[in-house]
Amino acid sequence: MPNIDLLQERVLTLVEEFRRLKEENQALSREVVQLQRENEALKVDKNLHQGSQTRLLQLENLNRKNEKDRKTIRAKVRMLLSNLEKFDPA
Repeated sequence: MPNIDLLQERVLTLVEEFRRLKEENQALSREVVQLQRENEALKVDKNLHQGSQTRLLQLENLNRKNEKDRKTIRAKVRMLLSNLEKFDPA
């Protein structure tokens, strides 16, 4: 009889361990699904960020070009004003 009791005890231990591992596996599976969702959200954010970064670089380049154009126009206006001041209609 002691062998049957020992066997029964071991079977119960194995069943309990199986349940515990099953619950742990389910929890890990839920965590994997959650991490996959977060990963997808981060990919979307990354794509949006890259698009924003590209747009920012374009705007910075355009701003530098506009600043150069403004400097050129200011220099021409100064030259025209200088020429107008020197102009003597008489």
